[in-house]
Amino acid sequence: CQYSQTAVRHLQRLLHIVVGIGLALTSAARGGAQSAQKFSFQVAALSTSIITQKNASAAIGFGLEPQLRFNRVATSEAFGALSIGLGGQWTRHSSGPDTLTISGVFFEPRWVPAVSSTRVFPYLSARFALLRQTSNFGTASSGSAFGGGGGLAIRVHKSVNLDAGVALVRQQFNEALNTRGTSSALEWKPFMTYAAKFGASIGFPR
Repeated sequence: CQYSQTAVRHLQRLLHIVVGIGLALTSAARGGAQSAQKFSFQVAALSTSIITQKNASAAIGFGLEPQLRFNRVATSEAFGALSIGLGGQWTRHSSGPDTLTISGVFFEPRWVPAVSSTRVFPYLSARFALLRQTSNFGTASSGSAFGGGGGLAIRVHKSVNLDAGVALVRQQFNEALNTRGTSSALEWKPFMTYAAKFGASIGFPR
């Protein structure tokens, strides 16, 4: 749909900016954007959207995304650092009188190139999620999402990072069921959307 094409174009521009910053900073073979600690816990404000098949409109939603990250799974001066994250997401979406809630769990690997900066670090990421959609009009369905993007981490303390990221995500939900567990008239089609977040992480043990 037109909304999906517009979202893809805007997110591609954002990703090009992030990748450009990353390439510009990859001149030295030192540093890493991961926390200096083995683990970190991150909480972020999350914004994403869903294409409601009930009226074929886009419903932007806001929510929270906590995750536990395992830092420096693989690292070297030339490669940079690889980390993985496991977390959950929750967003609430409104379209006219309709309200939908998306919740789920996700797996997010990140690669941070070796950079010269010790405070600002670009990263590229992938995202795989299992999702659940519920609504105030009596339907529910399960689904999945996958995609990729990038972001920036800014170190403000030896164990605290600010983190901002954006990704293009393809979501797919199964046929919706009504509250009686039978098929409803609402059908879901795959769609492209975005996931944008801003939060902070705390590394541990210190």
